[in-house]
Amino acid sequence: TYFIMKSFASKFNKTTFGIDTTNFAYIKLADMYNSAENGGKDVIHPINGMYVHKSQLGDSPVLIDEKAQKLVNLPSHMAETVREILQDSEAVDAIKDGKVGYTIYEYESHGKKCYSISFVDL
Repeated sequence: TYFIMKSFASKFNKTTFGIDTTNFAYIKLADMYNSAENGGKDVIHPINGMYVHKSQLGDSPVLIDEKAQKLVNLPSHMAETVREILQDSEAVDAIKDGKVGYTIYEYESHGKKCYSISFVDL
């Protein structure tokens, strides 16, 4: 069998998307969904980058939305998915090339309104 191992550098160097997020505000998925200018279940938002932020509350996956100038907090259960995407050079390139977006959906869990995303090809 034959397989190509990713280079050590590409596997372990932190993936960056070349976006200056200094003035970007964090926003909850619920607030993004319910905001007048960005809201609703049918709105397709671009993904310009992503990362997993470690906090006292555990892993916090974040999407970079350059157009809205927001850092969108995702549910913690998506941290592993974000890590998988960041390990996939083709997926990272697709994000950098503007080919990936997401929609937000509502669901109920334990009597509470929750939000998550579905990825969309652009």
